[in-house]
Amino acid sequence: PPASIASDFNRRHVLAGVLLNSLSTLAIMSPTNAAAKEAQDPKPVLTTTAKDIYGADLIASHYISSKKAGDRSMVQGLRGDPTFLLLSPSGGLEHFALNAECSHLGCVVPWSEFEKKFVCPCHGSQYDAAGMVLRGPAPYPLALARVDVDPENNKILLSKWTEEDFRTNSKPWWT
Repeated sequence: PPASIASDFNRRHVLAGVLLNSLSTLAIMSPTNAAAKEAQDPKPVLTTTAKDIYGADLIASHYISSKKAGDRSMVQGLRGDPTFLLLSPSGGLEHFALNAECSHLGCVVPWSEFEKKFVCPCHGSQYDAAGMVLRGPAPYPLALARVDVDPENNKILLSKWTEEDFRTNSKPWWT
């Protein structure tokens, strides 16, 4: 009899611990009223200044003069995400940038100058120069960001792309 009492006592402790952990996890993971309201309200379009790898703001005239026409260089974009700024064949900034995260599992996809495409080192997805999928397993093209230049200080600005994806003529998958 004493062994069965000890066994019941241990089971109760284990079950109480599991229940307590479950409830605390549920409390942590549940959205607060403010978070729930934020999820319902449309968020403002985020705009940020593109930055180099050291966190310095990119000035359009300096950036363009330091690159070759057709360049695809990685910068810090929206929320600090790795983003490719693109120069057109004539040497000007394109009106869009490409998020460098693969749409398959989020690996950073480098530009291969030799192959003239983005190639994911994780699972082999490939994207053309405009970020369209050439070979899977990536299900979607690279996400877009809008590129503008601030007329007052000549800084390169990036903002969330919310309109139709001009490459697919459809709503952006990343919004």
